[in-house]
Amino acid sequence: KEQEVGTPDQETLTSMADRHGISMITGSAGSATLFDSNCMHGSGGNITPYPRSNIFVVFNSVENRLEEPFSAPAPRPAHVAARTVAPV
Repeated sequence: KEQEVGTPDQETLTSMADRHGISMITGSAGSATLFDSNCMHGSGGNITPYPRSNIFVVFNSVENRLEEPFSAPAPRPAHVAARTVAPV
C-alpha cells in the first residue's frame, strides 16, 4: 500500500534531491539495512519474483507517549503502535 500522509510534494522532493543528491542502497540476498526512518527515504516496488519483507522497529522515550493523531483520520492499530508504556 502506498503511503499518502506525511510524504513530500514533488517540488519539495525535487529540491531536496537537487540539494543533497540521491544515494541507492543495495545488498545481497539476506542482508539488512538499518536507518533512521526520519531520513527521507523511499523504495520502489519489488520487481523480482522473490518476496521482500520489511520490519519497522521503533524505540521511543517513555516521555514520548502515543497521542491522538493530529493528521490521520484514526489512531494506528495496536499491532502497529502499542499504547502500553513501560520502560525497557
